[in-house]
Amino acid sequence: MMKKNGILRIGKKILINALLMSVPTILLANSIDFPPVVSYNILETNKFNKKIRKAAQNKEEWVHSPLLIACKYGQAGEMASLVSIMATSDGGEGSLTATVTIVEDGYLDDSIRGGWFKFYLDRNNTEFIWRVKEIRQANLCGRMNSPYVFSKKICP
Repeated sequence: MMKKNGILRIGKKILINALLMSVPTILLANSIDFPPVVSYNILETNKFNKKIRKAAQNKEEWVHSPLLIACKYGQAGEMASLVSIMATSDGGEGSLTATVTIVEDGYLDDSIRGGWFKFYLDRNNTEFIWRVKEIRQANLCGRMNSPYVFSKKICP
C-alpha cells in the first residue's frame, strides 16, 4: 500500500475519495459502505469514443488514462459533495482492460441523491489509446422512504 499525490494505491487498484469543497479524504476500500446496485442503464459510448479519438489526434494526454477518461465523461464531482473513484486494470503499464467505478453522493437535488457509473475500457496492444466498451449508470433516490439502493430508475 502506497500513498502518493492524494491517491492510495492498493496493489493494482487505485482508490480516490475526495470530499469536495473540503479537505480531501482517502478511505480504505473495505471501509466504504455504498448501497447495492440493483439495476442499471447501459449508456451510449459511440460519441464519447469519437471524442477520445479526436483528442488522441490532438495529442491530448487524458486519452492514455482510464481514470481520466471516466472523469472526463461525467465531469465527476461537479454536482456531488462526495465522490469515490476506484480504478482497476489487468496489469501494469501494458494493461489491455480496465474498469473505473465512480460513486457520487450529496447531489443538491430534491429527488436524486447520487449516481453510480461503471466504465469498462479496453485497448489493443499496438495503441495506447483507450476505448470505452460499456458504461453502466444507476441513480440513488433521495426521497423520504426510498430504498437505499442504486437503480436504473430515477426515483422508483
